[in-house]
Amino acid sequence: MGKTKWKHIVGPGWVKHGKHFTFEKCLNDGVEKSKRSYGEKLKNFLYHGKNSGFCRVLKCVVENGGVHKPKKGTLINLNMKLALCLTDSIDEKFREIFPNDSERGAFNGVINEFSLNTDSLIEKYKSAELQFRFLKTEEEKIKAKLNRMMRKQKKRVYSSLTETIEDIMEEGYKKAAEFEGDGMLYCMRETIKNHVHSNKDMFEQAKNTMLEKLHSLMVNILEILEKIMKESIESSFKTDGSSLPDVSTELEMVKKYYDQLAATPDDETSLGKSLNVIISITLNVLNSNNCPKES
Repeated sequence: MGKTKWKHIVGPGWVKHGKHFTFEKCLNDGVEKSKRSYGEKLKNFLYHGKNSGFCRVLKCVVENGGVHKPKKGTLINLNMKLALCLTDSIDEKFREIFPNDSERGAFNGVINEFSLNTDSLIEKYKSAELQFRFLKTEEEKIKAKLNRMMRKQKKRVYSSLTETIEDIMEEGYKKAAEFEGDGMLYCMRETIKNHVHSNKDMFEQAKNTMLEKLHSLMVNILEILEKIMKESIESSFKTDGSSLPDVSTELEMVKKYYDQLAATPDDETSLGKSLNVIISITLNVLNSNNCPKES
């Protein structure tokens, strides 16, 4: 299956679920709140404390990409302050997609639920028991690999909001850091305010970057599943010349299960639907052998 079709399956519309609040809807709300509140956030930050002491603090902030860790006190991160409405808007939904509960797994447990149903196939087709046991082992290995990958990638997906803001703010910080002497504090403040105002579409850019990273993660998961499961099935049943029983009925039952999973109203992704495609691919590989059922 080509990439175009994969993208069609898990494209930008994957988050839309009618009346239900979706991940993209939450981000859109965060973008609007950010646009309405960034002026107040900047005012609270840029005019905090006495001018003499704050001038040195702000100088450190702009010289270090919006971040300053004083020897005493808490970390100062202007990028995080600007991204706060975005991160707050998706925190709950993000925890649903990537729960800390390792047993449940990411994407509403869809990866952990994925199965070729090899146990029942072993019972029915004794002559292919070794092959099906091999497939079961491969299935567990790939699920463990994908879950490890998602634990790493979810941090990158989440941090992309603040990182996008930081990247867009970089030029403003550099300009502000150039000022010295009398009037330095005023010039730094005005430079930061003007830069944020002229780049207020950065909140929309941060949203799009996060959605793209999440979309890419889903596509990557599906492509890995497609590639490894196809290779495992082909190698399992071709290396020793064994005949492969027709298991289309059983696999079709698994496919129907994923149809039901994907249709649940609180499922925030279409990954369940996309895993149907993996099973369909598997079905095509198995059926391509045109082997009769065991009697």
